[in-house]
Amino acid sequence: MIKTKFVTMNIRQLLSISFSFFFAIQVIAQTEFDIHPFRTANGDSYIDVVIDIAGADCSFEKSSEGWKSRTIVTVTAETDGKIQSFKKSILESPVITDSTEAVTSNQLHLERLPVSPGSYKVTVSLDSNSQIQQSKNVEIALPGEPEVSSVLLVEAYANSDDSNNSKFYRSGFDMLPMVGATIAPHASKLRFYTEMYNINEVVGEDSLYLVVFGLTDENGTLDPQNTRYKRIQAHGVNPLFETLPITAITPPQDGGSLLIQVKNRDGHLITESSTPVKRWRMESNQDGGDNVSFAQSFTDRDILYRHLEDHLPLASPSQQHTIQGVLKETLDIKILQGYLEQFWIKKSPLDPVGAWMDYASEVMVVDSVFGGCRSGHGADTDMGYVYLKYGRPNTVVKRHHDTDYYPYEIWHYHHTNGFSNRRFLFFAPHVVLECMEILQSDMPGEIQNEDWIQLLRSRENRVKVIDTQLNRLNPRD
Repeated sequence: MIKTKFVTMNIRQLLSISFSFFFAIQVIAQTEFDIHPFRTANGDSYIDVVIDIAGADCSFEKSSEGWKSRTIVTVTAETDGKIQSFKKSILESPVITDSTEAVTSNQLHLERLPVSPGSYKVTVSLDSNSQIQQSKNVEIALPGEPEVSSVLLVEAYANSDDSNNSKFYRSGFDMLPMVGATIAPHASKLRFYTEMYNINEVVGEDSLYLVVFGLTDENGTLDPQNTRYKRIQAHGVNPLFETLPITAITPPQDGGSLLIQVKNRDGHLITESSTPVKRWRMESNQDGGDNVSFAQSFTDRDILYRHLEDHLPLASPSQQHTIQGVLKETLDIKILQGYLEQFWIKKSPLDPVGAWMDYASEVMVVDSVFGGCRSGHGADTDMGYVYLKYGRPNTVVKRHHDTDYYPYEIWHYHHTNGFSNRRFLFFAPHVVLECMEILQSDMPGEIQNEDWIQLLRSRENRVKVIDTQLNRLNPRD
């Protein structure tokens, strides 16, 4: 049995992935999985079973630190009722302090099973809260013929040297695949990965052949605006990792496909594959427009990235790594726009625009109230961070002028993020009231400092206490 972690926590490169949220998105309310057959260089067959596990289908347990799930995932491939290959893993999530975030956050898992040519029934079972069991059929052809492998629609990718032996590694990249083939309503690009086998047996080793790849309409006709051509030198295995543009009508909401054709020098078809793709439907708002276009209002890349940084208090650990890592280096504004839309569609699928507008309003509040010591960016302060993550406190106790203590404030929450009766103690060690720091909190995941009273009272002990206690449990440090 293999023990794995939440996917964004166990793939080093995907903690700083080049997210391509400008092209695709998933909003999955239930567990789904896809089967992708591939071959090795010597012709052996295997299948990648990519499972998107809904948070609601996981068994979460609450501790003093927060919520954590432990799900047993079993994947079997059987023929005529006999199991030919199987894998079992334990999938653990990170600790999540917000119970709502826990049950709405999907977990991605991949199992790779060796298989021989034949017909298989592949079953995914989850030993968890919902006792999920789903099955799909797959046919594995005999090796040797020219063919195009299964097509992965790639949600995110990062450069990699495969030093971690990641299952998500392919041709120099760690690739995070989509489950399903649903394209975001405002997508502008689609990235995909596939492999071509034994083309050299037809055209000759190292000879050039033509690959035509593009998006079709509902009748299967390639749209010239969404079609590209590439010449490739033939080998036993040829990987293809490419991007296609998406227009307002291609692919259509239903009936479209990603068509890949392999042709020889004379233009004769050698082999082809067709993968169905469709648009994710979005309800119209009262004004007749769609609900996910707010990110398009940002036309300055730097302003949009700063706005994404304002989302760090609300972001999960993997999202924080993405925003502070690769997105910081991304110059393409469409990637940032797509990420912002994806963030809110996943967080509030029923009303992403309304949820974003409410949060943007709160960002303006913390910028005005707390941003004085951080160039106007309140989210970068401890107080602004807590305000945006946990909401407005129910009561605030202020002690700014006590000569025996540093200036301090205590924020009290009746209920927040699944916890009751929580407090945050802020103080001003430099006697600058605009930028108070967290000294102590009883909220799991935040600073817990046993010597807080001594530090608050005695300025002489500050360095000693910080070295021994302060921030020792702070995940944001």
